[in-house]
Amino acid sequence: MKRSTVQLDVSKIPIEEAILKIIDWHRPHHEKMIGLYRRYNGHQIPIQQRTIKDPKKPNNKLVHDYRGYIIDQVVGYLFGQPIAYQIDKRKYPDDKFNQFKDKLSDFNTLNMVDDLDGELGKIMSICGYASRLLYVDTDGNERMMNVFPWESVFIENNGVITNAIRYYPIYDLDQNITTKVEWYDNKNVYFFTLDDGLIPDPTTPFQEHFFDYVPLILFSNNDEEKGDFEKVESLIDAYDKINSDSVNEIEQFANAYMKFKGGFVDDDVIEKAQQTGAFQVPPDGDADFITKNINDTFVENNKKTLNENIHKFSASVDMSDEKFSGSAQTGESRKWKMLALENKAGKKALKFSKGLREQFRVLCSAWRKKNIDLNYLDIFWEFKRNVPIDLLYIAEYASKMKGIHSDRTLLSQIPYIDDVDYEMDLMQQEKEESINLDHFSNQDHAHTDTNLNQGAVENGKIPQETSGN
Repeated sequence: MKRSTVQLDVSKIPIEEAILKIIDWHRPHHEKMIGLYRRYNGHQIPIQQRTIKDPKKPNNKLVHDYRGYIIDQVVGYLFGQPIAYQIDKRKYPDDKFNQFKDKLSDFNTLNMVDDLDGELGKIMSICGYASRLLYVDTDGNERMMNVFPWESVFIENNGVITNAIRYYPIYDLDQNITTKVEWYDNKNVYFFTLDDGLIPDPTTPFQEHFFDYVPLILFSNNDEEKGDFEKVESLIDAYDKINSDSVNEIEQFANAYMKFKGGFVDDDVIEKAQQTGAFQVPPDGDADFITKNINDTFVENNKKTLNENIHKFSASVDMSDEKFSGSAQTGESRKWKMLALENKAGKKALKFSKGLREQFRVLCSAWRKKNIDLNYLDIFWEFKRNVPIDLLYIAEYASKMKGIHSDRTLLSQIPYIDDVDYEMDLMQQEKEESINLDHFSNQDHAHTDTNLNQGAVENGKIPQETSGN
């Protein structure tokens, strides 16, 4: 069952009744995703909740941040290099293309899209899905913001999202909570307050949102809408427990268990020994520690197995593993060891692209009302993996492929170039400046030669041409 979407024909029931039913249906998913987000941030980890009956015994609670490692690795890998947005230049004349390109660039800059994309990818990876809201600000600019998934739910009918709900808490100065509810259709947004009941906002019951479609956009992590570390949470909890128990064993035996032979030891003797650091024993006596035989090999093998399974089943890479980071490893072998991460990132990019396509469909519907007739299908983008760049390899590749691919295609393959059109404009500008510089340089040479010849004539070194007889 999906966490984000409920199947319902809301045209047959009042809006207030539909909202209450949908929020009630979404509540367990709401709590589940908040829990995932808190565990990603290191809170409410099961080992932190552990209690023991004997308060005198050590109870270490070691948290190993596998959840953060899994999420941050794939998000940094896929979104560490900003997504490159472009427009298909073949579909428009130059003046239209430049207008649309500037509009898209201004929109991305105004909304700080690079940061929004990375944060949305992170939330999507943690909770299984995320949301993005498009709106028009008071200056008439199209804006967008990310919405937490536990605050958004979608209504689908016959395969089409017909409505969406955003509900979120508002706190006053006394920390009293009021839940605000926004109901979106393809034309308006309706405002409610959810307290003892659902009440329309008396000041602004509804208003037009200026888009032709529902402006709350769904971004799914996968079809099941599961987070990246959900499948391995039991393994992570086991790793926390086995390490915590190991430290408990060490701490427990470090503070106790001495054996005395041939002498009597009471509390006064122990207290004096703590002050002096020594025991006095009779000539035939002895004192030493009792050590517990712990099977270190078994414990370490268990920890190693858990660590490997966590990385394997979450499709993440253990960067500290000698099999990956060892000096004997080549770049090509490391690529194969990153295959699982690459596959996960590829699937995530496909799902993210589905959300982006819907986002631009909604956005372009508002631009059309401003006579900016850009087809949302002509906007495309590219995900670039955030890995160390071998510039010599890139240069060799580009030079060898020159003439086989277009300059635009080659430039798009260079990882540090985010905007291919901007780079091509700079190249064209430099080319024109070089041509102009050569032109002026030739003119200067010609002018200099003319002056030299004129001076030579005036000095009588070169005879002037004469006409007539």
